[in-house]
Amino acid sequence: MRAQIFKSFTPAFTAFIAVVCLATAAQGEVLQWQLGDGGLSWRDNELNSTAISFDTPGAIQLVGFNPNDNIVGQLNWSEGFPQDFVSETAEARVWDNVPFKQSNLPLVDDDPATSSESRFKDFGVLQAGRTFFFDLGTRFPVSRIAFFPRPEGTDSRGRPYADDFIRSYKLQVNDGVRFNQQNLPIYNLLTQVDFTNENTADIRFPLQFVRYMQLNVTSANPFELAEFEVYGAGFPPGGRYLSNIIDLGEVANFSRLFWAVETLRQQEGSIGPEPDADARVSIRMRTGRDDTPEVFYKIVNVFTGDTQEVSESDYGRLSLNIRGPVEDDQDNWSEWSAPFADSGQQIDLPSPRRFFQVEISLDSRSILDGIRVNSLTVEHSIPPLAQQLIGEISVLEDPRPPGNKPQVPAGAPTTFAFDVRADISEADVGFDAIEIFTPAEPQFKELFIGNPPISIVPDSLIQGPESLTLFFPSQRQTTQSQGNLRIVFDAQVFVQATFFNAQVFDTQSDEAPQKVLPGDANPTVMTNNLRVLTTAASAQNLLPFFQIQPGIVTPNGDGTNEQTDISYTLVQLQQPVQIDVEILDLGGRRVRTLFSAMASSGSFTWAWDGRDDGGRTVPPGIYLARVAIDAERERFVRLGTVGVAY
Repeated sequence: MRAQIFKSFTPAFTAFIAVVCLATAAQGEVLQWQLGDGGLSWRDNELNSTAISFDTPGAIQLVGFNPNDNIVGQLNWSEGFPQDFVSETAEARVWDNVPFKQSNLPLVDDDPATSSESRFKDFGVLQAGRTFFFDLGTRFPVSRIAFFPRPEGTDSRGRPYADDFIRSYKLQVNDGVRFNQQNLPIYNLLTQVDFTNENTADIRFPLQFVRYMQLNVTSANPFELAEFEVYGAGFPPGGRYLSNIIDLGEVANFSRLFWAVETLRQQEGSIGPEPDADARVSIRMRTGRDDTPEVFYKIVNVFTGDTQEVSESDYGRLSLNIRGPVEDDQDNWSEWSAPFADSGQQIDLPSPRRFFQVEISLDSRSILDGIRVNSLTVEHSIPPLAQQLIGEISVLEDPRPPGNKPQVPAGAPTTFAFDVRADISEADVGFDAIEIFTPAEPQFKELFIGNPPISIVPDSLIQGPESLTLFFPSQRQTTQSQGNLRIVFDAQVFVQATFFNAQVFDTQSDEAPQKVLPGDANPTVMTNNLRVLTTAASAQNLLPFFQIQPGIVTPNGDGTNEQTDISYTLVQLQQPVQIDVEILDLGGRRVRTLFSAMASSGSFTWAWDGRDDGGRTVPPGIYLARVAIDAERERFVRLGTVGVAY
């Protein structure tokens, strides 16, 4: 049934809809908002980026360099002493230790005709001790640093500018990783030159990552600097692209996220595609109801610290002394998603919403390897199935639990009620099915629809290993219906704080499934959440259930009691641990291994047919069935007996 929810599109049709919804979508139309590959411009939709190149048409990539590329000339430079040395930034910075500040930007403008001019040529002033600092903003692959005065031209006395070079110096570098307790860069001495007659300093060294550089002038003679250049080959360890806040114009039901990438390698003086390059991309996303994911505050009382929320524009006009904190808007914006693992993965974020933002991290694990993102596509539907879907879960017999948090014994079958309230407008598609994700195979009991609720027999249902799906096209939920559902089912909870997530979908359209968000779906239920806790008492025993049924095996071929089932439940295991299920004789010797591997929480059953590991029928007698758990701090063992007779 799932495969019927999505349709594939021809390339021509995909290109047609892969823009920004310039026209109103037809009912349930699947749309694609796309960057690159014939879609929207990466640059036009960028909020900020670090170590990202836009040079390849229609794509972004981790900025890469060939040996003759001057890295300094490809960066955006600003001037001023940084307040934060550790955080990576989209801008490079340059500053010096001279008390009277003048611009250092001519040193990094990739123009040898501009320079520091006469700043360091005052008559009678000793220039030793001048220090220049360069922050590339992030880590770059570097193997050569050069600096020099203007190569052409003379001063008013006819003296060539090229003669005013630094005659002795120290050059130190920092890799952008090592900082002291005050978060200041720890520099390593790259070279120390006590005297030189060369007007161009050209320092070459093994390829390495460099972020900060410090040039210490140790000669007393007047000098000038025209250019400070940095060369290297390869890619930085990582880059980041952050999009603008994207406005779709209408609320949309987010479906799936797609991207297309190719890995790169710098070799033989050029950068090109290389399938074996060790680089990857990581993408996160968040959704919102308004156009800013932050809340801005104005200080209204400097003595008490009282604040008042203001708009972002008003905040920017406030004087610094009354600017309050800036916090994440947790009411109207979701948190950043976990990184998407695969292209085409479902967007598991609050939806429908009108706004979203994406963050793309490009990471290299080898200094010569990089990666390019050719396109990024956010699949969505306008209009959504419903304007809002709110759900909450409760134990059927306890709708108002202590602390409004449902609690159940871990591993014990429990009857739950899952309530859903749908706000469906006239333009919305509506839905005729719901899927609830459960920790183990659920057992459906009853479906109620409407207000007041009426018991309905679903048209069909699927009880999967970890989900319950109900189909009710005869009771399709639209703007004319009440939009209230209650699903009653039995399920087990194995670990603390288990979420029963759900989504609705429409079998009669191409609309993507829409997630149910936690909230007050039923005024008689007080949980307002989709999370279920386990009782404190049940947390003490990792093996709360152990059973051997039947207790006697008679493997004689008559079809009766040919095997026994060894059933058990594991709870509170957050990670897989070693589980051994074995048959032993009364002397403790292993007769048969039924299971020996890593496993996590859940209910399990293994059958024993009265045979040993070699497939031979064991002698009649009493045997032991043992389940052993090797947890991190303790070993749990349960034993039971099973008889074998002929």
